[in-house]
Amino acid sequence: MTMISKERLLLDEIATIETPTFKTAIAPIVDIYNSHEPEYSINRFLQHVSTEKEVRDASTESETLEESFKAETLLRRDVYKTIRAVYDNEEEMDGLSDENKRLVQQMELEYRRKGAALSEDEFNELTKLNLKLEELEVSFQRNIDSRDEKTMFTRGELEGYETHAEYALEPHMAKTPQAAYDMLAELRKNLTELGSKELEQLEQLKRSDMHAVGKIYEGFFEWDRSFYANKLSNQNFSTSNLRCYFSLPQVIRNMFELYQTLFGVTIVEMENPRVWHEDVEMYELWEADKETFVGHFYTDFFHRPGKSRISVHNIRSGYNDETRQYPVCAIVACFAKPEPNTPVLLHHTEVEMLMGELGRVFQNMLCKTKLAKFHGCKALEQDFVETPIQILKDFMWSPHILDKIARHYKTGESIPHDLVQQLQAAKSNGAGLSYLRQVFLAMYDLAIYNSADTVDANTLFNSMNTDISLISCGGTRTFVVAKLGYFIKHTLASKYYAHLWSQVNSADILHSCFLKDGIDMSEVGMAFRTIVLEAGGSKDSMDGLSMFLGREPNTRAFLCSLGANSI
Repeated sequence: MTMISKERLLLDEIATIETPTFKTAIAPIVDIYNSHEPEYSINRFLQHVSTEKEVRDASTESETLEESFKAETLLRRDVYKTIRAVYDNEEEMDGLSDENKRLVQQMELEYRRKGAALSEDEFNELTKLNLKLEELEVSFQRNIDSRDEKTMFTRGELEGYETHAEYALEPHMAKTPQAAYDMLAELRKNLTELGSKELEQLEQLKRSDMHAVGKIYEGFFEWDRSFYANKLSNQNFSTSNLRCYFSLPQVIRNMFELYQTLFGVTIVEMENPRVWHEDVEMYELWEADKETFVGHFYTDFFHRPGKSRISVHNIRSGYNDETRQYPVCAIVACFAKPEPNTPVLLHHTEVEMLMGELGRVFQNMLCKTKLAKFHGCKALEQDFVETPIQILKDFMWSPHILDKIARHYKTGESIPHDLVQQLQAAKSNGAGLSYLRQVFLAMYDLAIYNSADTVDANTLFNSMNTDISLISCGGTRTFVVAKLGYFIKHTLASKYYAHLWSQVNSADILHSCFLKDGIDMSEVGMAFRTIVLEAGGSKDSMDGLSMFLGREPNTRAFLCSLGANSI
């Protein structure tokens, strides 16, 4: 019997329980999830690393079947009825641990958001609306006029929400569209002055170009943005001369040392491990005392046909059942193989990305939850999942950290201080306009999905773009938003703010804690590990973040890091 058949049979049995409790209805689901999750993970993983096309294709097909079954499961109103009975039993819920209680709450929410609480007629109507959304997404690129903005609002109203944005943000850290909007409004207010000064520089470049060819300057428009931003950037600094300080073997070695210091662990490379390719290396992770085993992970860094881009894959979740189940994960990349006598030399952007993805490895490895469902990155809210990763990526802009990571691959010399200063200056170059553009897109996303009225998507896009990002679309009537598929896919709608939300919170953590003068970074790292990383999805991320900071998060550090010091 397949895993899906076993799970379907279990759900059939659970749906018939007359007086369900956590032990009789929820625990069996937990047990079978814990048992099957590693097999599902391995099946998904093979499509990214296998050298055989047949295996990669089978892995993709297996994932499709798994996702289809998950979708089917959440539509089972009979199973929801059983879960809801446990959820509504106050005495039963009061007797559960915090993690088990959160599990029941999340299960109830997941089923309810898929429509399982609706009447049969309402459920059938919701099913029709979901099919219509899928059809519209497929046909959108063929005919943008086919898009029906009311579909998602009707769907949300059917489930008891006033707007689609309210529905979309409910399970996330922001919780409400207003919370996301408030953050965006504060960023806009404090970035506008900086953006205006940057725009003056770009306008001056264009004026000079127009004067050089004898043309009249008629304004700065959206289509000028990337050309003159790149022109200004190239005038100021090029990062290509940094590669000699970032050889892959040395960068990995130094990053490992940094992570060991930050999180109080020891990394041990295994000799002659059983792996799926000769390029793969395997490591054990131990606590710093080398007495307590944490788990193990793989690195698979070099390009080969059919291999996926840089990413981290959870192969087995760590959780505490009757005994500790140890986590296993892998980081996969597609760096070119080294030439004889010459190591792979990385661009700074690749170093930044590698640091972040290794951070994702440790985020998975260091999580300590009772339930596999709450383990690691996959269990975090969409607007928080990138926050720990962004912190670690931003380490690669710190002079103190770069001094530990960057060494000339021939001489072993540290990266010169003046190059680091130029690198930092390049990062902040154009940041005001760049982030105002992101603020605009996020506000636009909320504007179209947090309204119960039909909106003219193109007119609103053009007016908000000029008003917020400061750059005009020049009165063009082209449907710019049509190329931004993010706003059309209903699973992403209303969530464009999430990346900015994560960046704001990561800057708060980084500058208020890790890089604060006089702070022992290892002590901060251990606190971050204990409060944030170990909790995984077993706690609300806003609670964990506020506990770590000792206050509610704010935008001050993010704005100061960009040079917007008006608050």
